[in-house]
Amino acid sequence: MTPADACLVLPVDFDECASIVRCKGWFSDVKAIVGGARYSLTFYDPARLGQEIENEMEARGIFFEKNLIVVRSVTRSNMEKALVFLVATGQIAALVAD
Repeated sequence: MTPADACLVLPVDFDECASIVRCKGWFSDVKAIVGGARYSLTFYDPARLGQEIENEMEARGIFFEKNLIVVRSVTRSNMEKALVFLVATGQIAALVAD
């Protein structure tokens, strides 16, 4: 499988809310289609992920999120680059398909 086999699917209005997403440091309304398989993805930046882990540990004593990907900043470009990297390195196999 090559990165050409991968497609990141974002909401139609993503560009309108992109700056809000970047500031929030989190976005989960993302799908990836790779070689016919469909994946629901969640992206965090490191700071927001740290906050989320701390909140969940305090509330429940556990943090878990399927198909979690951490990028420097949650932008379209970084999400696309992450998907290309996962496919190119074969790490896409670690994700759980829908």
